[in-house]
Amino acid sequence: MGCYFHKARFDSRKADNSEKKEYSWDKRCKVNSSDYLVQDIIDSEVVRLPGSVNGQQFIIQNCKNSTFYILDHMNAVVIDDCLDCKIVLGAVKGSVFLRDCKECVCIVACGQFRARDCRKLDIFLCCPTRPVLESSGSIHFGCYQLFYSGLEDHFSKTNLSAFNNEWSNIHDFTPIDGEDNWCLLPDTLSINDYISTPESEKTAQLGLTFSAEKSVVPHTWGPHKIISGQVCLVIFFFDGHQSLRVNKFINKMKMDNPECLLLLSKEKQMSSRDAELVFKSSAYNNVVTDGHVVGLQFCGPNCIQVCEKIISRLNKGESDLIHITTNATTSHQQADLFFNASMNAICS
Repeated sequence: MGCYFHKARFDSRKADNSEKKEYSWDKRCKVNSSDYLVQDIIDSEVVRLPGSVNGQQFIIQNCKNSTFYILDHMNAVVIDDCLDCKIVLGAVKGSVFLRDCKECVCIVACGQFRARDCRKLDIFLCCPTRPVLESSGSIHFGCYQLFYSGLEDHFSKTNLSAFNNEWSNIHDFTPIDGEDNWCLLPDTLSINDYISTPESEKTAQLGLTFSAEKSVVPHTWGPHKIISGQVCLVIFFFDGHQSLRVNKFINKMKMDNPECLLLLSKEKQMSSRDAELVFKSSAYNNVVTDGHVVGLQFCGPNCIQVCEKIISRLNKGESDLIHITTNATTSHQQADLFFNASMNAICS
């Protein structure tokens, strides 16, 4: 009769246990954090091309009088102790956090923007949440304008929408009575007044430009912009190609009617209840559930008629997937309802 603890049985169990288990995290590529860190750079230009960061966290620290083009998608970015630097970032899924930086220019698209203990910054921003300042002063904000081959894909990979931009809606945690820690840049200035396109052959092949006409993010003026005329809300419903249709419409408006300004844009998911609140009708209840919609708020002379005319041209009279406010008296209220952030979360 054999014993349970027979030597042969014990040896076989020992052999089985000696085999090393392999877990999913063991199969991941090892990340060298130094590959995603630039520091102590002075009087230089640094270029990182698409695919070089590939969703990792990136750090820039202790640099002076240098220019950085980080043209990729990233998880988060930290910028510390930089002086007189110019920084261009592709798309950042999480936060961009500046600390103890002075006299810098930043072109940034991110999920969250924060600046702490900073002075004299010019920020051109695309951010779906309110930019946050802490113990900072002389911070100037403008709208993000950038294009390079692959940027649209980087926005997609980081779940950023080019139409969700709160660049002008600043929250200052440490306001000072009688002083302004921040302001919006004058309408007469553009990114090209602050930074030039690099002469590198690498970036030239990407078609990098700060031109508003080619920018992935449309230029919005913000709700603070005061302009006489009508308010018009234009909503593009989901069909898988609405972003293309929206951009064509925006560009046509700029070319043909530059006096009608795009104040706000938003991409979001609407519920049937939201649709009834905005449209005062149940006619759109089904179409809004197909996917995200994109809303645009224009303002200017005869804006409603102008928008209707351009939509008719672009869609050859077919406008089933577009809604335009037609009542000048109620269009402002409809726009307020659509852009009310409490109605629905911005798409992630």
